[in-house]
Amino acid sequence: MMLPTNPYAASKAAAELMVMSYMHSFKLPGIITRGNNVYGPRQYPEKLIPKFIFRMERRQKLCVHGKGTPRRSYLYVDDAAEAYRRVLFYGQIGEIYNVGTKDEISVLEVTKTIIKMFGLEEEEENWIDFVEDRHFNDQRYFISTKKLEDMGLKPKVSFEEGIKRTIEWYRKNKDHWNENEVSGHLFRIRGVQCMTE
Repeated sequence: MMLPTNPYAASKAAAELMVMSYMHSFKLPGIITRGNNVYGPRQYPEKLIPKFIFRMERRQKLCVHGKGTPRRSYLYVDDAAEAYRRVLFYGQIGEIYNVGTKDEISVLEVTKTIIKMFGLEEEEENWIDFVEDRHFNDQRYFISTKKLEDMGLKPKVSFEEGIKRTIEWYRKNKDHWNENEVSGHLFRIRGVQCMTE
């Protein structure tokens, strides 16, 4: 049963229901996938991991909502792509597949991992700026990946290795994203100004 807790989640549930209605009414051969928290090279820096890497490259503080306790299952982009490929070619019509990993990491743990990867763990408190928590900030999005595991699929890239690869890509491609174009995503969080000094 879907029980969305905020308008964004409700829009995702509505999209699924729309697909299901077409499958029922018009026999559309559909497969639904539910993925979340995919990260890796080339990701637009509005999401947590690329945003924090982008900011650390510029020696700017990392803004953490509340205490950073929400837990997420972060999946490296190569593993996500393989999961979608497997579902596309071997999935069953009418099924729903959750694309993710069993490993859950808090936002604060992600923040500290990125700081450590930049060699600044001894002064991590100087790099974290705790800001007001978001409204309706779900504490976790745990999903069962059993159907993919039954297809013989498990993530190959650990979180630590994925972060390392992602940071390396951003370091080699510092000008890939124009800072003026992405500054709104980097400096303002839900109306709260994130200090950059």
